[in-house]
Amino acid sequence: MTSTAVCPNEADIVICGGGGAGCVIATRLAQARPHLSILLLEQGPDNREVKRLNRPLDSLFWLFQQNPYLKWIDCEPEQELGGRQPKIPVGNILGGGTSINTLMYNTPAASDFDDWNQPGWNYRDLEPLIRKSIKFLSPEQPGRSPHSDEGVFHVSRGGHSVSYGEEYAKACRLVLRDAEECENITTYRTGHGFGRQPKLITSDGKRSNVADAYLHPCLAKNLTVVTGVTIDKVIFKGNEAVGVKVIGNNLPSASFGTSEKYTKTVKANKMVVLTCGALGSPAVLERSGIGSPEVLKAAGVELICPMYRATEGYYEPFDRYARGDKTIKEPIDEEYERTGKGIAASNGFDFGMKIRPTKEEISSMGPTFEKYWKRIGADKPDKPLYSNVILPYFYSYRPPPEGKYFCIGGFHNYPASRGSVHIRSTDPFALPRAVSGFLTRPEDLPVHVWYYKKQREICRRLPFYEGEELDSHPRFNPKSPARLRTSDDLNRTDKPVEEDAIPYSAEDDRVIEQYVRENVATAYHSIGTCAMRGRDVMGVVDARLNVYGVKKLKVADLSICPSNISSNTTSIVLLIAENAARIFLQELDATNGGRYVSAKL
Repeated sequence: MTSTAVCPNEADIVICGGGGAGCVIATRLAQARPHLSILLLEQGPDNREVKRLNRPLDSLFWLFQQNPYLKWIDCEPEQELGGRQPKIPVGNILGGGTSINTLMYNTPAASDFDDWNQPGWNYRDLEPLIRKSIKFLSPEQPGRSPHSDEGVFHVSRGGHSVSYGEEYAKACRLVLRDAEECENITTYRTGHGFGRQPKLITSDGKRSNVADAYLHPCLAKNLTVVTGVTIDKVIFKGNEAVGVKVIGNNLPSASFGTSEKYTKTVKANKMVVLTCGALGSPAVLERSGIGSPEVLKAAGVELICPMYRATEGYYEPFDRYARGDKTIKEPIDEEYERTGKGIAASNGFDFGMKIRPTKEEISSMGPTFEKYWKRIGADKPDKPLYSNVILPYFYSYRPPPEGKYFCIGGFHNYPASRGSVHIRSTDPFALPRAVSGFLTRPEDLPVHVWYYKKQREICRRLPFYEGEELDSHPRFNPKSPARLRTSDDLNRTDKPVEEDAIPYSAEDDRVIEQYVRENVATAYHSIGTCAMRGRDVMGVVDARLNVYGVKKLKVADLSICPSNISSNTTSIVLLIAENAARIFLQELDATNGGRYVSAKL
């Protein structure tokens, strides 16, 4: 592999976007076809230049401190959110989201892939690629998942495990009585269970990212990587993609050997592959003239985590580390540099759950949701309606206050609401017009209300629970039985709670609904903007990842997902990229009369 500051004039295959998918595809193609020139283009810098990203805990908290390797897109005001504008982050560095994410590893339901209903993309097709891509170093019950230690991308328990594991398990047993207790909840089959949550951390305590796992170790001389370059648009000859127009970014590492902005056309002899991500790839397509005529003409071509107070000294000092307390942070960082262990070698996400509603709970969410759930998940027990993870610290974009905290981060896996993203102009540096669509379908709001109540009951059963952090919860009437508890509340329920449950009135439910409207947000996992489905149902690519209506242009990233997936997206992007590489190699062989010797990827 060659990293260069000068963008070549041409390559056989030009891959646009050096995030998770682009790094995998570029590596696999270069290794398998040494006679083809492979060019990978990335707007952000080389992740090897940013050492801080290697430290798991430190890089996690950096997300809240104006991390320069993230771009933020402000969505349009949403009426259902009271005019609020959600923000969507986009990774802007080699390795993409895997270089700056929260290091959480999760897997979807196997049936999520089957629901895509695309040839070559069902779970049985993709399962061998799990073993090929993931090097799973976290203990689990034999035979429960397809993981192995054969792959290249490390998943482990990290360099530290928090000390409240049994207390968390007991709380889950008390609330989720029919849930499975798992050694590992990332099995592709667990839809209702709780247990250990693996991490995107290497065996020596560093961040796992796709660039370090695939790209940087690649010795193939036919692979060239250029950073600091923006993809303007795809160049066509007739309806055939023949290259891309790129722009240097006015950075010292700009790809033209100059710090000035500069435009260049790069010829693609065989194929152009867009891997710019769910928010980037559709913009490139639209700037290239592919999309709705109305949009092109107009353009000129998280649920916030509820926080809880915790008993001082009960478990590790994550909050003091986040606040930069030198007496805590310096020895922890020194231990990490010396041994690769300690809480700095962890994200603290040690335990999580995947849950499904009971029949009674389904009914309580109303007939609209009941009909929706019957259609998408009621008879598929591997589908969790909600997933969450417990975090042993204050997790928010506002600075952590004094004290000790924990929170539960929750994710609605199958929202019915849909958003959109389109370009505003032909300027490749202009942010797109994004519409989140949050809560625009009536099926979604009652799910969030149900989940808020469920996670609160679990938290109340933890022995270190000291009440709610008032600013991150619904504003219940102080006289309501659902009122928030504080550590000095004389009427606070004694700990540990076991059998009782908080009663919620209709008024309390409306308060929770308002809280959801004010706080629901992206979980950073945008998908489906260039969906792989039939053209007659608003598809953009077919099952071979061809863009409809043109030739030699592919899209291969999270934008192709045709329906929801119940997971953080690292595991998904690896499978998409590995399968895309397999498809592209098959087609390269076919178009060259089989003259290439088939190489094992």
